[in-house]
Amino acid sequence: MDPIDVYIGWDSREPIAAEVCRYSLLKHASIPVNVHYLKRNELIEQGLYTRDTDPLSSTEFTFTRFLVPTLQNYEGTAIFMDSDMIWLTDIAELLAEVDPTKAVTCVHHDYTPPEGVKMDGQQQLHYPRKNWSSMVVWNCGHKENRKVTVKEVNNWSGAELHRFMWLDDKHIGKISPEWNWLVGWYREGRDGEPKILHYTEGGPWFNNYRNCEYADTWNSYLAGYEDSKRNVTHTIEDLTLSQEMREFFTLVKTGLTDPYSIFADVDVRYALTEIIRKYSTPGVVGIVDSGYWGLPDDAPEKPRSEMKMDKILESFLLGSKGVFGGSKRIEEWPKDIPLAVRGIAKKKVMHHCLETKRDFYYIDKGYFGNAKHKHYHRITKNALQYSIPLWRGVPEDRFLKTDTTLKRWYPGRNILLCPPSQKALTYWGVDLQVWLDETVNEIKKHTNRPIVIREKQSRHTRVNEDTMEMALSRDVHCMVTYNSIAAVESLILGKPVFTMGPNAAQPLANTDLSKIENPHMPTLDEVRHLCCNLAYNQFTPKEMQDGTAWAILQENYAR
Repeated sequence: MDPIDVYIGWDSREPIAAEVCRYSLLKHASIPVNVHYLKRNELIEQGLYTRDTDPLSSTEFTFTRFLVPTLQNYEGTAIFMDSDMIWLTDIAELLAEVDPTKAVTCVHHDYTPPEGVKMDGQQQLHYPRKNWSSMVVWNCGHKENRKVTVKEVNNWSGAELHRFMWLDDKHIGKISPEWNWLVGWYREGRDGEPKILHYTEGGPWFNNYRNCEYADTWNSYLAGYEDSKRNVTHTIEDLTLSQEMREFFTLVKTGLTDPYSIFADVDVRYALTEIIRKYSTPGVVGIVDSGYWGLPDDAPEKPRSEMKMDKILESFLLGSKGVFGGSKRIEEWPKDIPLAVRGIAKKKVMHHCLETKRDFYYIDKGYFGNAKHKHYHRITKNALQYSIPLWRGVPEDRFLKTDTTLKRWYPGRNILLCPPSQKALTYWGVDLQVWLDETVNEIKKHTNRPIVIREKQSRHTRVNEDTMEMALSRDVHCMVTYNSIAAVESLILGKPVFTMGPNAAQPLANTDLSKIENPHMPTLDEVRHLCCNLAYNQFTPKEMQDGTAWAILQENYAR
């Protein structure tokens, strides 16, 4: 069977709790399990978590737990659990008790602890359905859970999230207290026998709770965990790898014990040699610092301390048999190896590739489905935006995962002019002010409509205080831009668009400003078809790492 994904809340103040929780889970598991720690800082770095610190939050995972459906791409079953828990039995027993038709399944506690403090001095709060969300079996593919988007997780109140207020009660499955045994609250015999202990008020890793109920049980698992660390072993399944890399490490493992292929179905030594030969020539070379390009031969190498890791680019390289280019000059790499860059600041590298007819992959913010967070990243070959013919038979599955709603056309009065930044226009050798003046003059030749110029704003402003959706809702007739991906958003929100430069919206966009009074607005089906194509050209970091992005891109550009 496929591994079950389990997400454990992780808090920098008590990391040992998460480690012992994981150890207890794997100790008893009879089925494959993938364990993930929900680390708030990592989720912030990925753009998935932007909430301000809540002074009432007792842990760093108070709200991050609700990102599980997003992290699972709204597919399959996954479990979230607080770190202050330990398993006393097999996870397979829990899954056997879960109703697969429910959106979530949890213990329906009637828990009202006494007032005071808990753990390391955190205030004890009272609220309905307290602790229901501390261990949840998520049916990530349930249609009702599509309401729990990144945007909602970062904006809904604690009450809305922890009480599952996006769900009717009929969608909330129930299991016995044994599966979330609140230490100090439930009693053996009266409430059953514990299968998962939950030290909700504080566990033995806190000085004030060293002698709490079931302290000996937790300490015995701590001892087992510490013993296991002395002989650390990790399975290949623990690693986020592309299928090709997974096969390579599996062969290495086999080769260490069976080098002469006594039991193996393949000639291990030959297979390893072939894979190593392939890896000696990378599939793609990632350029992190464009400053390396064009340096004189005697220029000193940039100190490693000044180099910045690009996590998104690294994710792409992991899944595409790629490597970081380092200080090796572009010209030193064979021309048949494409380069990969992230961000318009690498324009020199891209121009060099175009001039020398070398392929490159460009990574930047996705077309839609991001809300406030850069969850999706577009990847295009030899272009800044989608530039290949639309695929007629494109499936809808990836578009549906973005939870994007298309709006019908509705009339307006103003023309919204959205110039990109000078940084973006420099790629095309266009002066921002010249383009702006010429475009305004051309528009005025054909209409008397008011022109509203929306200059490029800070990211914080345009995703929080003045979004494109807000701008388009202000009595807008149509949008005019050069190559901004806002053109796609305009079509999604029911407004026709004029694009003056290469743009992903170009298949459905107007390009002749003389027709600005009566622009063409595509049908909802046409916009949906465009979005389905674009959805197959934007990816999450996880999809980059496991090779999904690379495989889809190769298929896209082979058509």
